[in-house]
Amino acid sequence: MLNLQIYVVDSLDRERIGRARAEFQAIINDPFMLNSVLLVFANKQDMRGAMTPMEVCEGLGLYDLTNRIWHIQGTCALKGDGLYEGLDWLATTLDEMRASGRITSTSSSSS
Repeated sequence: MLNLQIYVVDSLDRERIGRARAEFQAIINDPFMLNSVLLVFANKQDMRGAMTPMEVCEGLGLYDLTNRIWHIQGTCALKGDGLYEGLDWLATTLDEMRASGRITSTSSSSS
């Protein structure tokens, strides 16, 4: 079974990136999520002082993940900037995994 995780980070909230990291790590280290494909939206990129997607990667510990498929996408949800690009990456990744035989079907669940 394949799990997908879309995680949205408030890139403007530098003070709580540590808390976001703890929550993110707890989710992705759950035994049911160990093989999940991860898409992180670094939101509020239009705001002055927002962390860059690279800073969010560092803050969440994405660079430390090994044997995981992940992508970070800078977004501005109010304008829709970056949302389609992130979802397009996800669709392309799933198509590639299906074509290579790594997955045979997908299911979705809401949390």
